[in-house]
Amino acid sequence: MCQSASPAPRTAEAQHLSDDAVVVDAIVIGSGFGGAVAAARLAQAGRSVLVLERGRRYAAADFPRSENLSDGWLWQSGRGIYDIRWMGRMLSVQAAGWGGGSLVYANVFARPAGEVFADSRWTEDRATLDPYYDLAAHMLAVSPVTADPVTGEVPGRVAALEGLAARIGRPGGTIRPNLAVTFTDDPDATVTNRYGIAQRGCSFCGECVIGCTRGAKNTLDLTYLALAEQHGARAVTGAEVDRIEPLDDGYLVSWIDHASGRSRQRRARMVVVAAGAVGTTELLLRQRDVHGTLPELSPRLGEGFSGNGDALTFLDRPRRDRDEQRGPTITTTTVLDVEEDGAPVWFQVQDGAIPEPLTALLSNVVRDALPGPRRVTHRAGRRRRDTIALLLMGRDSATGRLTLDGDHEAEVAWDARANRRLTRAQARVGRVVRRHLGGRAYASPTWSVLRTPVTVHPLGGAPRGGAARDGVIDRYGNVHGYPGLIITDGTAVPAATGSNPSATILALAERSIEHAIRTTGTPEWRAPEWDDVRPTPATEDEAFAAMSALRNRHAGDGLRFRERLSGTVEIDGRARTTLHLTAEISSWDHFRASSRHPIAITGRLDIEGVATGRRVEGRLELFPDGEDIAMRYVLDSRADDGSPLRIVGHKAAPTLRDAWRPLTTLHLDIHGAAGSARTSSGTLRMSVGDVLRLLRSLEGVAFTGRRRMRVTRRFAAFFARRAVASSR
Repeated sequence: MCQSASPAPRTAEAQHLSDDAVVVDAIVIGSGFGGAVAAARLAQAGRSVLVLERGRRYAAADFPRSENLSDGWLWQSGRGIYDIRWMGRMLSVQAAGWGGGSLVYANVFARPAGEVFADSRWTEDRATLDPYYDLAAHMLAVSPVTADPVTGEVPGRVAALEGLAARIGRPGGTIRPNLAVTFTDDPDATVTNRYGIAQRGCSFCGECVIGCTRGAKNTLDLTYLALAEQHGARAVTGAEVDRIEPLDDGYLVSWIDHASGRSRQRRARMVVVAAGAVGTTELLLRQRDVHGTLPELSPRLGEGFSGNGDALTFLDRPRRDRDEQRGPTITTTTVLDVEEDGAPVWFQVQDGAIPEPLTALLSNVVRDALPGPRRVTHRAGRRRRDTIALLLMGRDSATGRLTLDGDHEAEVAWDARANRRLTRAQARVGRVVRRHLGGRAYASPTWSVLRTPVTVHPLGGAPRGGAARDGVIDRYGNVHGYPGLIITDGTAVPAATGSNPSATILALAERSIEHAIRTTGTPEWRAPEWDDVRPTPATEDEAFAAMSALRNRHAGDGLRFRERLSGTVEIDGRARTTLHLTAEISSWDHFRASSRHPIAITGRLDIEGVATGRRVEGRLELFPDGEDIAMRYVLDSRADDGSPLRIVGHKAAPTLRDAWRPLTTLHLDIHGAAGSARTSSGTLRMSVGDVLRLLRSLEGVAFTGRRRMRVTRRFAAFFARRAVASSR
């Protein structure tokens, strides 16, 4: 377990406001990624700001570590840090506390692929948002994982996942993402961040997602929110907003003070709603449909909800000397861009450490639910195994709809069928990882048993549009029909990002609040940090591009086989000659589309007395259209003296009387076999054993076993049809 740090100095909290009659410039509801940006920028612009957060403040030593589930873990049990919402067709995991989801997220700062913004639901492109991504990256001081200060090496999970990517032929798809973590050579040294807050370096204990007890995460309370308070923003925690009522000059916001149970209220000229995609949508639905305070909210409120394609797979492996839990929770991102049902599907896979306190907590929950004799077995099994979580995200359909149930709580209508290609592709990841890393892979029980997805990245609920009939908000998050009411959190993200969405929420919020400040009295305003901002490398873009190119090269999957031919060639007499070839179709679609049906060939050439063990490479054209041959070979090599060899050969088309001899006999010419001006000719043949070995070597190249079998069957059918057609 991480050693706790001393609580970082924080600005005193305004639990009791001195004058409820005073109208503030802005009330910000929520202190997560969207709310923190709004609070900081409005305060920097000289506006009076009140931030209302339903959760509590957490000092570094305050995060729960007990093995008792009711001891600070759940919002539903003592207002703990995790708010787990069962919303009918989806389970949502959120955080409650000063800093919102940043307190327990896995620190990843990632930009979506450019193609995400081609979705018509977006009103900007990546180029428009890139400067704001850079600004947010600067504010959070992001960087990739460094070497473990204890071992001097990168965490074991990095080596394992990068090695796996290389083995499956996708090394360009795995990167080390930017993380909002303070990495230092000496993790016990205290550093002061640019906001004047003391932090310690990351100790690689892997407890990021249960609250960092060292203060090494660059969470919102240590960055944006610290800046907001330094510029005069006032915070009230334990304040759960329940009403927003429009006034002639702004809004009246009411909340429940959890400490006293009393209702409080305050007037503001502007209200920024940033309670998270579920919380914001739920709050606004109540205003429209229950309280009637905001009746003109768009009828589309609640539409466009997304779980960001989240999925969870676990890999259990026997415990050895390695410690794969060390390091930040996430250290690598692997982009997979594959075909599913004839269409491209891409998603990301990230390694995940499972903190020991969380393992112990969940183990106790499971143990207590088991009969007595099985408890001992369960605990012993836990000691013998290491578990890695694989966290997956993709572009789901974002067609869910949030509504209120009979208790006025959010529930979601979710069409799992609309996302079946994504979920099927993601389901295969566990099998691929297990095959290469060993162990036992299994999906989250909520999916494998209940077919209910779990999201830790809920998005959407406030579609964009030019008017209330078309959407809830405009491109800057302004709510139609209610001037001064702005949404800046994940609710305003119009579709799944397919990547960790915190960076996108930050970038959108930066742009939204900049616009709000400029249009309410300060037209030239810009964030003071802009002069210090430098472009932050987005290595995920390289992974997206590499995997997209790889999928295009291998469209329709591929196939490989080996071939051996031997015989004699006339080179100043008869010379024994053998070809050992490996043929590979990298893309079945490209192979079929070409009139020459090319297959790449590499191998070895042996010509007695001329070339021994010489590499050959070139192509095989299989039943080229419009030609009366079965196969054409064009290969290049070199003789022992370094002179070039060009091998050109063909197999004749089979006949109804004789199919075997033409398809197993290669007539060839070797140019330069005994000097550059010489051409030698010969005939190589395949024996029955050679043919059997070729058939046994036929192997589909695809992401799944089913697709490997399919492409093999397609090749066999193609070969048979062409052979029959050419023999007529």
